[in-house]
Amino acid sequence: MKQALHSGIAMNKELHGILNFLTTAEIAQALLLIFILLVMKRNRRANIFFALFLVIFSMNFLAGYLHSVDIVFAGRVVALISLPGISVLGALIYFYTSFITGRMEKFRMRDMLHFALYPVLMIFFMYNIWIYGDMANPKPHIKGPIILILGTGLMVSLVYMTWSFISMKRYLSRITDYFSDYERHNVSWIMRVVTLSFIALLVINTEFWFKYFDLIPRNPWVIIINVLFVIVIIFVTAYHLVNTPEIFKENIEMNRTLSVEDCGEESEREKYARQSLDDVMQRQYLDVLSQYMESNKPYLNENISIRELSEDTGIPSHHLSIVINSMLGKNFYTFINEYRVKEAEVILGDPENSDASVISIAFRAGFNSKSAFNSVFKKITGKTPTQYRESIYLKSSLAG
Repeated sequence: MKQALHSGIAMNKELHGILNFLTTAEIAQALLLIFILLVMKRNRRANIFFALFLVIFSMNFLAGYLHSVDIVFAGRVVALISLPGISVLGALIYFYTSFITGRMEKFRMRDMLHFALYPVLMIFFMYNIWIYGDMANPKPHIKGPIILILGTGLMVSLVYMTWSFISMKRYLSRITDYFSDYERHNVSWIMRVVTLSFIALLVINTEFWFKYFDLIPRNPWVIIINVLFVIVIIFVTAYHLVNTPEIFKENIEMNRTLSVEDCGEESEREKYARQSLDDVMQRQYLDVLSQYMESNKPYLNENISIRELSEDTGIPSHHLSIVINSMLGKNFYTFINEYRVKEAEVILGDPENSDASVISIAFRAGFNSKSAFNSVFKKITGKTPTQYRESIYLKSSLAG
């Protein structure tokens, strides 16, 4: 019996040691990423919201760490700031995704209402500390309000996370109708960040309710799992910050092209445009578009968007989208890249370009990266650019 007890105590100390190590590592990584986000000139509005998200999540772990090393007063101060902040984690992620995708251009005073629960919770915790002095072990008659308010905060954040996920999914389903360089606007990795954040909050929420209803004892593994989730979120963000920095640039073009209402299934403006565009006008627009594509080669611009093509051809953007979708059965991304692939085929088939590298041909054809070029080229022709070039040389040698 004593041996089992000592074994349990040793295991508990070992788990707390692991937890303290992971917490220290998470806080150090979060501070570094927060610093990078805040000093970056690109997309500062979005970065501020994500930095605050990391601050609040990390401070919750820091509060537990300070209590574990008997720095009680500092732990209570940090908890006073961070625990009510659980209610705004979801809203911070929502605003982050809205700004980084261009669905929101500026933060308005009325948007402060999304964070109104935070001061309410903070005032309640200040009152709790003033009257009872110990938040870790609240009196029985104050336990109910704590469950109600913190539980409400957690649930509100989960709702915002879900809202963010749905908005991101809609956005990603529409960008191929607006942009030819999908890779530059592809922020699907943020879906993983939102998902991980949702799971972390769900774990906290579950542990919170089970603990306060005395269904399970407090378990260090729950906090360890949450710390690991946040570490993964930091790594995912840092990876894309380094490898795809253009995603973090503020893109006014995206704001103007893909507005908030366009992220739905079909905006009212699109419905009206579709009803007002008959078959004769669609064919006329298609002729204008085809002639412009052949004579001006706008697809050589690696960042060409449907808005720019609309301005150049004089065809309203919604009408242009309808023509491409209905008459050609394609989205804008496929439409432009088919022209680019044809251009690349011409370049690859020219003997004078036999020594040209694949990446140089990709840029000459309008692609902005080798990976995008290879992927699109193979999808359309069934061969990689290198295989296509080799097949041409083989045909030439056999003919000779």
